[in-house]
Amino acid sequence: MDHPAEATFYVRISLMNAKQGSEELVAGLMDNLLTFFIGKPGYVRGYALLEGDPRGRVGRITVWNSEEEADQAANTQHVLTVRAEIMQRIEQGSHVERSFTAIDPELARASTS
Repeated sequence: MDHPAEATFYVRISLMNAKQGSEELVAGLMDNLLTFFIGKPGYVRGYALLEGDPRGRVGRITVWNSEEEADQAANTQHVLTVRAEIMQRIEQGSHVERSFTAIDPELARASTS
């Protein structure tokens, strides 16, 4: 099924477990990334994931207009540096990253009305 381009987004979810004693630092680094993305081409919105995961993971969700724009932002020196710091502060093997194409049904309905 085709969906209107203005209702279609690229969503990236990152989850991880901070090492004992690094929880606040990891949260701060995640906030740093979310703040950095504001105003970048294609960035729509971001969310910090703080609690509720049954494995105790924290993370972030970012919403982009396209995968290409998300990748451009992810490959900047700033993001690569912050991610390297995050990887040192989390439990080995705990990092999970997933990406999805998402549809906003309200925008889809509005664009076909």
